[in-house]
Amino acid sequence: MMPQRLRLAHLAITLAAAIAGACGGDQALLVTPRPGNAPPLGVVADPNGASIHPVHREQPLADDEAWSFDVGAEGTTVRYPSVGLTITVPPGAVNTTTRITCIALHGGPLAYRFEPHGLQFAQPVQLTQSLRGLRLGKASLGMPPLVAGYFADDSLVTDATTGDARALELLPVQIDVRGHNAIVSIHHFSGYTVASAERDSVDAPR
Repeated sequence: MMPQRLRLAHLAITLAAAIAGACGGDQALLVTPRPGNAPPLGVVADPNGASIHPVHREQPLADDEAWSFDVGAEGTTVRYPSVGLTITVPPGAVNTTTRITCIALHGGPLAYRFEPHGLQFAQPVQLTQSLRGLRLGKASLGMPPLVAGYFADDSLVTDATTGDARALELLPVQIDVRGHNAIVSIHHFSGYTVASAERDSVDAPR
C-alpha cells in the first residue's frame, strides 16, 4: 500500500495538473514551491551574488556542447535533446535576424552560456530543461524546490567543497508536470543554471 505522505503528494500533483489542464493550456504548469529559507527572487543586492546549490546531471558532460541557430522577428523553437534543453524565442523577441549560440557547460552542474553576451529581448525567451537525467533529491508535493540563477562569467564557478555557486539574479522556475520539465523565462543572455532552492533538497556533489 502506498504510504499516506506519498498518496497525498500524488493527489496534490494530480489535482493541480487537472486544474491547470482545465484552464485550457497545453502544459500543466506549477510554480516550484519556495521554502521559507530560500533567497528572494530578483537581482541580488550583494555584488558577490547569492549562494546557490546547482542541480547536477546524473552523467556529467565531458566537454562543452555548443550549437547555433538563426532567429528572426517571427521567432523559433530549437531543441537539443542530448542535454535536455529546448529554447523558445517568441515572435517579436528580436527585430532583426540574430545568430544565437548556446553552450552546455562541461561537468556535473547544470549550466549554460548563451551568446551574444548581453543580448536583450523585447519578449521573454523560454528555456525548457528536462528534469530527466538530473540528480533531484527531496521534493515537496512531488516537485523539487528549484530556482534559476544568472551568472556573468563564461563558466559557472563552484566551491570545491560544497558545490555552491554564486548567482547575480534569481528567477522563478515553473514545473511542467506532464512533460517533467523545468521552465525559466529570461530577458537577456549570459549564463544560467538551475539550482536547489534549499540546500538539502539536492544531492551533494560527488
